[in-house]
Amino acid sequence: MLRTLTVIALLAIPTAALADRAEADACAKGLSGEAAKTYRAGIGMVENGSTLEQAMRAHLEPMYNSGKITEDEGRKLGRAAAECMRLVHRK
Repeated sequence: MLRTLTVIALLAIPTAALADRAEADACAKGLSGEAAKTYRAGIGMVENGSTLEQAMRAHLEPMYNSGKITEDEGRKLGRAAAECMRLVHRK
């Protein structure tokens, strides 16, 4: 049981060896406009251990607070960018 928990814990830790930035960047080439900007703004944060939500909020929340985007637009942009960002930690 302890061995299983140790293996699971080690697999849960994102590492550079598991990172696939090239695949994430290739995915992001399909993004346009603000979704692409959101990806570029957050990918470094995700590589450095931030959650997808933290990376999205850092870029999109100020835009929402200033009235540049609606909450629904922010969710759509965040979802599109996050689909590519998540590939950074793919095995």
